[in-house]
Amino acid sequence: MKRIISILAVLALVLSAACAAFADGQDFTTAYFTLKLPENWIIDTEDLEKKEGEESLGFFGDDREGGLVGAAYLVYYEELKDFALWNADEQGLQAYTDTLLEEFADLSPVSLGTVMAGKVPLVLIRCSDEEGEFIYADTVTNGYTIQFEFYVPDDETEKMLPVTDECIEQIKAILETFAPVGA
Repeated sequence: MKRIISILAVLALVLSAACAAFADGQDFTTAYFTLKLPENWIIDTEDLEKKEGEESLGFFGDDREGGLVGAAYLVYYEELKDFALWNADEQGLQAYTDTLLEEFADLSPVSLGTVMAGKVPLVLIRCSDEEGEFIYADTVTNGYTIQFEFYVPDDETEKMLPVTDECIEQIKAILETFAPVGA
């Protein structure tokens, strides 16, 4: 019992520290949304690629060894042109999640649930490939998906380290700050 209480106390401290870091954080702003990132993170929006149906929106992360990093993309899917995730009911949200799990079937996907950023749901999935483990998150409206990938790079092997529960909590805290432009 003492062990559980100690774990909960440590978790509460980590979450309160994360919340404090975000309160003093910095904005990652694109033409489509903003996110609040920790103050010490680096943001890179230089030399972004844009090709038909897909636009790189930027890269961000903690530059310390073993730090969490991420990327954001805007991708258009014609078959979703009449769908908005934030207007979906529970069954629509589950159907969308199931579709993502099928899409990522070769990456051993595991649903991590949904994060609500105000009224905007973002679906989270843990995936693994030959490079290692990463967390994928997205939301969609009228065919446009805003996609995020988060991972922890291993500087020695140039692969990705496992994403810890603390990293997942940090990802969720970041995604909760998601705000569409004009909202």
